Amino acid sequence: MLQKNKLVTQVGRTLLYFYVKISQTDVVIAIYIIVKVRLQTQKAQTKYKGTWDCFVSTVRQEKIFGLYKGMASPAAGVAVVNALVFGSFDWLIKLQEKHGVNAQSDISFGRPIQQPSLLQIMGAGIGAGIITSFVTCPMELAKVQLQNQTLSTTMKGPIDCLAQIYKRRGVRGCFTGMAPTVLRELSFGPYFVTYECISRLSGNRNITGPEVIFAGGIAGMMAWCSTYPADVIKTRIQASPGEYKGMIDCARRCYQSEGIRIMFRGLLPTLLRAFPSNAATFVAYTWTMKMLTEDTSRFGQNSAAAII
Repeated sequence: MLQKNKLVTQVGRTLLYFYVKISQTDVVIAIYIIVKVRLQTQKAQTKYKGTWDCFVSTVRQEKIFGLYKGMASPAAGVAVVNALVFGSFDWLIKLQEKHGVNAQSDISFGRPIQQPSLLQIMGAGIGAGIITSFVTCPMELAKVQLQNQTLSTTMKGPIDCLAQIYKRRGVRGCFTGMAPTVLRELSFGPYFVTYECISRLSGNRNITGPEVIFAGGIAGMMAWCSTYPADVIKTRIQASPGEYKGMIDCARRCYQSEGIRIMFRGLLPTLLRAFPSNAATFVAYTWTMKMLTEDTSRFGQNSAAAII
């Protein structure tokens, strides 16, 4: 129970500031999300020729508001998701230390003994991703369903969307695509490891604001590249609930009909969004931790002390 309370505390400490900073960023770059989803869900009979064609077609048919369709769900939950990821990550790092998984000096970087190893960071990141999946799965389901509504207006918003799914398919239906969602969220392992590797290149000095932005942006891009095919499968399953028997069946049928390229469809707009979005995420995290605590002895020691 004490460990659970610590997790709640870690999440709560970053909640408010995350909401202000990240939601502002996601509103600006939300156009990349709907382009990605529509590129991923189009079938073999190509509707869009590419990223730009998808963007132009959406604006032409649905006006500028069409670019923000389905954004109520992720916008409302962005603070919770990011706070849960970083809070869970910090909690899992401390949990490893408590149970004797000692931090060691990393041979590649020669860091002090009290720093968590890259293996610890990888494990904590993967664990945080798994925990977060239970929140992101229904959010993503509502987002995908709403963003694929081009003409129909039967679903009024994310809550109405999930309510309709619940009536038809029950609680299990609200977690459609859970397996590929979990697989996708394993990317938080490479996410935190990439950020830490780049930040450790600064040596013992405090990492600067521009370095936080660069490390966070690259970390986001690496994370997406590491599990992007899982995101494509997740989107396909959530766009057409009941069409596929499962994750493997979806992957097999997509590959048979459209080849290996389908697994990377929509990657360009995703990467264009990943850099600014995740740069802002780490800026918010390091600034928040600097504001709310002086305990910077663990992961992100240099970044938490950055002057941004």
